Amino acid sequence: MLKVLLAFIAFLMSIFAYSQQNYQITENKIDAIFKDINVTNPGVSLAILKNNKVIIQKNYGLANLEYQIPITSKTVFHAASVSKQFTAFALLLLEAEGKLSLDDDVRKHIPELNGFNHKITLRNLANHTSGIKDQHNLGRLAGWNSNDIITNDQVLNLLYLQKSLNFSPNEQFMYSNSGYTLLAEVISRVSEQSFSEFVNERIFTPLGMNQSQFVKKSESLIKNKAYAYYSKNGKYQKDLFLNSSVGATNLSTTVNDLSKWSKNFSEHTIGSKSIFKTMKSLQPLNNGKSYGYGLGLFINQYKGIQKIEHSGLDASYQAYIGWFPEQKISIVYLSNNGDLNGGRNIYKITSILLDKYATKTVAKRKLLSKKTATNHYSVTELIKYKGYYWNSKERFSRQLKVENNKLNYVGGDGKSTSLSSVKKDEFQFDAKTYTGVIIKEDTMRVILDDGYVLNFEKYTPANHTKKTIEEYLGKYYSNELNTIYRFYAKGNNLIANHQRAGDFKLKAISNDFFIGNKGSFRNVKFTRNKKNKITGFYVSSSRAKNILFKKVKI
Repeated sequence: MLKVLLAFIAFLMSIFAYSQQNYQITENKIDAIFKDINVTNPGVSLAILKNNKVIIQKNYGLANLEYQIPITSKTVFHAASVSKQFTAFALLLLEAEGKLSLDDDVRKHIPELNGFNHKITLRNLANHTSGIKDQHNLGRLAGWNSNDIITNDQVLNLLYLQKSLNFSPNEQFMYSNSGYTLLAEVISRVSEQSFSEFVNERIFTPLGMNQSQFVKKSESLIKNKAYAYYSKNGKYQKDLFLNSSVGATNLSTTVNDLSKWSKNFSEHTIGSKSIFKTMKSLQPLNNGKSYGYGLGLFINQYKGIQKIEHSGLDASYQAYIGWFPEQKISIVYLSNNGDLNGGRNIYKITSILLDKYATKTVAKRKLLSKKTATNHYSVTELIKYKGYYWNSKERFSRQLKVENNKLNYVGGDGKSTSLSSVKKDEFQFDAKTYTGVIIKEDTMRVILDDGYVLNFEKYTPANHTKKTIEEYLGKYYSNELNTIYRFYAKGNNLIANHQRAGDFKLKAISNDFFIGNKGSFRNVKFTRNKKNKITGFYVSSSRAKNILFKKVKI
């Protein structure tokens, strides 16, 4: 009996030794990712969990460059949009108590948001299908700077001015921080506590997340805080983040505390199994199509493996938490180094941990037709396709030319690729760069090898003179932003100026359509009256579409 017991103990020790050896190999591979972070750089705090136990915890670099304070597991980082899952969880706690419903119209709780003709539910806000324009894009267009002190009240008052949506609710998915700022306000009004107090009382304290808080004042003192940095001309500079609006962002936390939160996803120390199921559930759009976002969480896959995750980026802070439930593995990543490519680092870590479980294979290139492509068109027939085509999403143009009796696709590098016709309006690339091109009624769809589609519209390039540019000059005012832009000419070029945001150089694409050189002033489409006089313009950025400015005589 003793021999059997000793043999069993030896077996357990061998398993333990094997596990320790594997962990060491994994740790060495992870160390190699961050080998360039030395003792004088801002860095990273990282935790890997397996079966709800921290198996690897690593810290690289400094939390504070001025005082040479190293990062530890207790260093507090700004977690940016990782905040959103806590807001969604808090909302569901209140729903479980019968104090609100995800299907409530937001105006039931925030009647000040009365500028829209649509019902917008709390669920729409939480899964980014509300159509409400993003507060950061709106703020930049209104002239707010990245180092301004921005409060919840300022953001809410800006949202109360809005009269139009990016799209009707549940028609599309478009990530919008505004939804989560509004949800934080709903939680505060329903609970009759500040949002920060509610989350601290109902989430952080029960889970022992004693170093976590939602920072509601930018001047608050935070013990063990990591400051954010980026390099310029070879020297690090502090990257200030003074935004104190909560709900969408402003969680301060540590890898230790986020590890405790990670465990709660399966242990349910607080919150029911039903709440987490709701957070991970994918709802269809009005057209029946699904999208990869639940409530405060992205739901997707890594090489065939289910992945639940959210990342965050503010100033030079980067944050990430991801779960792989089938493998019972989770990753927590916090950084104060704006020069690091956090997404790439997380992908590398994921590859080290998960590739042995991967099931997905690389898809082979699919052609539009299995038949050998032959040219069915005469040169005269091909001419109707030639011209310039504009991709409004990515903001670039492509050209189709007829050369050597064939239709040619001109890429961004100016090089031509021949196209061979497959059937009416459909062409296949002779080279293996893309799959094919479909051209119908002045639209062009370019299909990439992985199935991704680029959509283009045919246009006539602008040909402005100094005289035609003068038509656009003047001042323009937006009710939704309560701000003015002045347009002036510089040679044959049009410049938009804001007294706080500065100049935006505009490039003419087609008549009355320009693109700006800054993200907040992305696309500009001028409007005209029946007399062909300029009356205003619509400006769009990535998450705030078609904000109207009217020409004024000020």
